[in-house]
Amino acid sequence: MKKLTVLLLLLAVIIQPGLAQPKPTAKHVILISIDGMRPDFYTDSKWPAYTIQQLAKEGIQARGMRPVLPSVTYPDHITMITGALPMRHGIYHNQPFDAKGWSAGSFSNSSQIKVPTLWDAVKKSGGTCAAINWPVSVGAPVNWYYRSYRTADSNAPDEFLKEIEENVTGKTPVVDRSQSSTDFDSYASDMRAANVAAYLIQKHKPNLITVHFVTTDHVQHEQGKEGDKVYKAVAHADVCVNQLVEAAKKAGIYENTVFIIAGDHGFEDRHTQLAWNALLIKEGLLENKPDRGNWKACFKDQFLMLKDPNDKATLARVRKLIEEQPAPIRKLYRIVERDELNKYGADPNAVLAIQTVEGVVCTSRYNQPDLVQSTPGGSHGMLPDRPSLNAGFVAFGPGLRKKMVVPTLGMEDVAPLVAYTLGIDFKVPDGILYPGMIAEEYIKGY
Repeated sequence: MKKLTVLLLLLAVIIQPGLAQPKPTAKHVILISIDGMRPDFYTDSKWPAYTIQQLAKEGIQARGMRPVLPSVTYPDHITMITGALPMRHGIYHNQPFDAKGWSAGSFSNSSQIKVPTLWDAVKKSGGTCAAINWPVSVGAPVNWYYRSYRTADSNAPDEFLKEIEENVTGKTPVVDRSQSSTDFDSYASDMRAANVAAYLIQKHKPNLITVHFVTTDHVQHEQGKEGDKVYKAVAHADVCVNQLVEAAKKAGIYENTVFIIAGDHGFEDRHTQLAWNALLIKEGLLENKPDRGNWKACFKDQFLMLKDPNDKATLARVRKLIEEQPAPIRKLYRIVERDELNKYGADPNAVLAIQTVEGVVCTSRYNQPDLVQSTPGGSHGMLPDRPSLNAGFVAFGPGLRKKMVVPTLGMEDVAPLVAYTLGIDFKVPDGILYPGMIAEEYIKGY
């Protein structure tokens, strides 16, 4: 028993997420998020992504990277830079749930993140970092912060924005949040982000850049997985990635740079949505008002929220409504209990959730006349227990294995890898550093 205990302790040290790193394997990490990047974008040559496919072929590629719950942009991006699941880092959804009304603003300021980030760790180590269009990065502890658009109420430009507008982008456009984003807006936003990142790489050479490209997500929501616009968006994202690769070469830092290209979730074609709040309104548990009126229960996408978390009577009523739907509707979903939500580290305020079959999604909309609605296009956000929701992952650079395929990893496993390559001490609560991803010469005793 004593020998077994010693062995287990040794194994714990070996796979410790905060694995000690005596020196960095790279001086720079460029962490590129391509929103909605699927593994087939680099495993299937039909997609016009030559640069990403070459990096995948020469470096590490995953058959899939499991997102968090919900499998949406903001929670996944914060898990990527913290190694923590949403229950710990506090960014439970793309927009907060506000018990006082439907318009709860958004998660935007880094102070809303409840755990340390890679930005904090780099700063603590004396390094420099940049955040470009990264979700929840307002006020982040970075040396350079950039958003590729402004709103009418944005503050006056800071010195870096002034520098960027004079030397790279010209005047940053002001967007009207009340208007829908167009294809042009998305493409232009991504190109400005790539131009700014390339400028930073060449002039300032940050130790860590986190940059987010969005167009691939925008068009998949509109057209689904195989739409004509998706091919164009993938080609555009690849151009943006190539720009950063070439900038690193021009700056003379390519040989000392690790590139990580990651999606935040996969995609599924959708045809039907379930508007659970329409049902709750009919049952008198919710009102069709901006402040929800005298409400007792409400769905935030697939998550059920109670005004009083201890209201067992209302919970029983809602559960009965869900369970007793007609058989043709009931076969479209299952109930996810709180214990299962805990395993995924999901929003602790939800009392239960709905997991739909592929092709069916849940919506928070409350002004729908019926429970079952048509909704063509593409979607994500459900429990990440289907391969179709897996994101892509590619890593290439000094200290990493060459020509390696990883069956799967989690979104929470990105941060430990970044920290290891930069040689910074960053202990994460949920992620793990896979020693098998590290080049043999960096593994002691190999």
